[in-house]
Amino acid sequence: MPKIQVRTLEGKEVYLSDYKGQKILIYVWSRTCVGHSEHLRKLNDLQEKKKDHLIISYAVAMEPEDVIKSYQELDIKPRFLTLVDTEVRFNDYFPITFLPSTYIFDEKGRFVSSHPGLYIP
Repeated sequence: MPKIQVRTLEGKEVYLSDYKGQKILIYVWSRTCVGHSEHLRKLNDLQEKKKDHLIISYAVAMEPEDVIKSYQELDIKPRFLTLVDTEVRFNDYFPITFLPSTYIFDEKGRFVSSHPGLYIP
């Protein structure tokens, strides 16, 4: 898992690598990508169903305020972790071919697979 500095919705700076130690599903999206609205609505249910995974909503090329506004417009009260990568540093390690996309990591932070759209393992 790369040490990419990101921010939480509250503006706290953290590293993506801080979350290794469990299986992780990262849903990478931006406000301009098609399909993200429907997928974001499914993340709360996914967090409940996939207790063995940490579900991360990973917003790229946005500010935390933009993400909060998107959630409000979609009437989403996230029970999943949201991280914001304003500079799209994720792409430096894992090329983002499709937006939205899903990236899967194992407990040791090793990349397992990526998929266009929302993928549920």
